[in-house]
Amino acid sequence: MSNPLEERLAEALAEFEETRTRLDTAAAEASRISATVTAKDRSVEATVGAQGEVTNLRFPTSRYRTMAPAELASAVMSTIAAARSQAAAQLLDIYRPFGPVPGMSPDAEGGFAPVEWDELFAPLREDTDLVVPPSRSTATSGGALLDELVDDEESGTGTGKGRTDR
Repeated sequence: MSNPLEERLAEALAEFEETRTRLDTAAAEASRISATVTAKDRSVEATVGAQGEVTNLRFPTSRYRTMAPAELASAVMSTIAAARSQAAAQLLDIYRPFGPVPGMSPDAEGGFAPVEWDELFAPLREDTDLVVPPSRSTATSGGALLDELVDDEESGTGTGKGRTDR
C-alpha cells in the first residue's frame, strides 16, 4: 500500500516538471519576438525585441528630410510605441496559457502598465488557509521571521526589533 502523501507529492512534482518544460519552451519562443511597425506616412520604420528594446530604426523614404524636427521626433516615438505594443501582445499570447502576466497590457503605452498589487494578491487574501494569524503562542508560531514581523507590528515601528527612532 502506498502513502497518499507520497502520491500527491509525486503528482505535484510531475506537474511542476511539465510546467517548467512548457515555460522553458515559452521563454525560448519569447526571446525570438520581433515586431516591426511603419509609420502611416512611411517616414520611419521601427523594430523592437521581446523586452521592447529598439533593434532597428529605418527611414524607408526620404520623407524624413522635409519634416520639422519635432514632427520627425513624434513620428519616431509613436512608431516605436506601436512596435512595443505589438511585441507586448505577442509576449502575452505566449504566456497567456500560464495565467495573467502582471504589468503587461497590449493596450498600455509601450505594452506595459503599472502593476495593481492589490488586484494581483487578492486571490491570496481570499484563501484563508494561507493567512497566518499573529500569535504569541509557540504552538501556532510561524517561526522566527513571523515573530519578528509581529513584534514590529506591535511596536508600531515596522523598522526592526528594538528600533524606536521613528
